Amino acid sequence: MKKTMKYFSLMLLSMFMACNSLDQMPANQFTDEVFWTSMERANMMLNMGYNQMYGVDKLWQDEALSDNLIEARGVPNVTLIRKGQANSSTPLFQSEWKWCYQGIKTANVFIDHVDLIPDADPAVKAAMVAQVRFIRAYLYFRLSNFYGDVPFFLSDITMSESKNMTRAARAEILATLHQELSEIIPALPKKEDVSAAERGRITKAAAVMLKARIYLMQGDMDNVKTYCGYLINNQDEYGRYSLFTTATPNYSAYENLFTSAFEYNDEVILDYAYVPLTRTWSNFIDMVPLSVPNSRVTGRVPTQSLVESYITLSGLPVRSANTKPEPYAYDNSYDENNPYVNRDPRLAATVIYDGAKWKDKSASGAYTETTINIKSGQDAYGSENATQSGYYVRKLFDPDHETDLRMSNNIILMRYADVLLMYAEACERNGTFTEDVWNNTIRPIRERAGFTSAGALDYPGAANLREIIRRERRCELACEGLRYYDLIRWDGLESANNLLNGTVYGAKLTDDYIKVETYTYTPGRDEWWSLPQHDIDQIPTLRPNNPNY
Repeated sequence: MKKTMKYFSLMLLSMFMACNSLDQMPANQFTDEVFWTSMERANMMLNMGYNQMYGVDKLWQDEALSDNLIEARGVPNVTLIRKGQANSSTPLFQSEWKWCYQGIKTANVFIDHVDLIPDADPAVKAAMVAQVRFIRAYLYFRLSNFYGDVPFFLSDITMSESKNMTRAARAEILATLHQELSEIIPALPKKEDVSAAERGRITKAAAVMLKARIYLMQGDMDNVKTYCGYLINNQDEYGRYSLFTTATPNYSAYENLFTSAFEYNDEVILDYAYVPLTRTWSNFIDMVPLSVPNSRVTGRVPTQSLVESYITLSGLPVRSANTKPEPYAYDNSYDENNPYVNRDPRLAATVIYDGAKWKDKSASGAYTETTINIKSGQDAYGSENATQSGYYVRKLFDPDHETDLRMSNNIILMRYADVLLMYAEACERNGTFTEDVWNNTIRPIRERAGFTSAGALDYPGAANLREIIRRERRCELACEGLRYYDLIRWDGLESANNLLNGTVYGAKLTDDYIKVETYTYTPGRDEWWSLPQHDIDQIPTLRPNNPNY
């Protein structure tokens, strides 16, 4: 996939991207019969669909919507949403809506017209259609998670049809997506059947995992367990996956998992491809310490809440002045004034804190290691353009980057550790969690992270198991774009877990914790985003808007 992703047609981009919103139709410069003449052109359209499915900007946006990261400079759209100040004209509501429907249009055009190609291999065509249907399902799932009920159509629509579009119920949409995914699984390949040149293509396992994620958002834990169980126990049918455990002298297995040197490893179920020199991402210029060459302004930073979620090496959580009291044991050896010792190794792989090591490579390729000082100097809190929380981002940084901090490591959308975590959560929720489940899910994840003590690795019993699994999920999957959705679904299931509300704290660098921002989450309003005002104005049949917008 890395070889093919960059070859989508610029002609197609200009034709569809400019005309791809819900209320417009393309002014066709080319007839369908002229364009749909070869599988090569179909493949260009397919690659365009892949390109429209996701992107690294989406990942970091989603993380900033959660309590893991904060947009710390200016008042970007994410901050408006988190402060409870967004309205129906907030640009992010429009751009996210447009992004998803552009990709959906591409998918519908492909499905509606691919049969025009003469003499196409039926099996190849069926596999391509299955991939496109997956992309469409992925985008509709994203839309439904943000907006709830949305317009839903599985073929291209005319201008007049778009002007009278109504919203389908979210439950009906998700039911159809399950049906779509079940139908395409037989036409998709296993990972082992994908050639090296086509690595990154959507597989059976990706479709099964997307079904599990949809059931997770629906709170249907029996089906979450069933579909994750397929990927754990039926690997001959769906592909063989396992936790990645290759460490190198300077980097742990957990760090290596996300680097370009180990792309397409056996943990990756689906990723979004980047290509050295030709297709890269540069978000780290605004997230890393300013002492790192080519960094710019620190605009997106980790929170104290994220840092405190990492347990100690003994397996116990830490407790600070900010910690909400909970009825379980904390590590009494934890010192708020020396907080980063004896902690979950994934903390240092995810967050740069005062005294952390910045690990990189020089221009010659030699390993380098620098201690970051956040109390004084260029990287210090309070310095111009520096961190506003006392932390910087580390996770996903690739030491094999280009000289100007441009990265070409793939962004992992789905991986096997998440399958294990979903399975564990489902078992806890439906009352089937056992010591064997622990030993096959949480324990191997912690072993890969670097834990060795019995307190961290042995089954803790049923008490507080839900909190343990949720904490594990947060720490293992931090900075992978999933936390916001977990918070929304947990709140919906329990109507109590409102961690998106209140003061956002940063590090304790002096006598008190930095107060970065105050966020407001209003139940009954903030579960769903507003539909874009532009689209409501153009298509009145989309009314009423979501509550309190």
